[in-house]
Amino acid sequence: MRTGRRWLAAFSLALTLTACSGQRARGDLAPPAGAAAWDAIYDNTFDDHYNETPLQLSGRAPADVVDQRRLAQRLGFADLVLLVHVDQVWSRGMYGGTPSQRLDVTLGRVLLGVLPKGTRSDQVLTLRGGEDLPGGLTGQVMLLFLRWAPGEGQGYHHHVMPAEEAVITWIEAMARHARALGKLDPLEKSRAGKRGRRARG
Repeated sequence: MRTGRRWLAAFSLALTLTACSGQRARGDLAPPAGAAAWDAIYDNTFDDHYNETPLQLSGRAPADVVDQRRLAQRLGFADLVLLVHVDQVWSRGMYGGTPSQRLDVTLGRVLLGVLPKGTRSDQVLTLRGGEDLPGGLTGQVMLLFLRWAPGEGQGYHHHVMPAEEAVITWIEAMARHARALGKLDPLEKSRAGKRGRRARG
């Protein structure tokens, strides 16, 4: 009888821990209310992986052209583009029962979009597929392209790539151009308006 009670208590504890591990921690990156559902057409663009090789913006080799097109797609469809500092690399392992790799990152400057209110600066990015992550990524500043995916995994899909100065400058120029044309996310437009009112005040 005593053994049965112990087993039941252990089973209840295991269920509680499993339920807690499935919940997002406070301040995790999460889709804002009203975020559009994920569409499979973005699977290759936001592949939850990274580019190790810096992109050649002026290159004309076939691989360079493909990379340039993919960069334009990521910028055009991303809900959020920002710089992140890689704090630690976790190579292949079982996370949540699925083989994957992780990056511990600190969120930096937002280049496009609006970071949801209350988001912590320290985040964990889960990566799938591709080669093992090199330990040399630790300490590097990378670009994070993110599109919300409500109800899926972390609630978003992403792509990480080296933060080359030329690429950052190009992204900033394209973002300025989009803002000048009024092609802003409504939330970003609202925040920009508030910043303008505070500046005039």
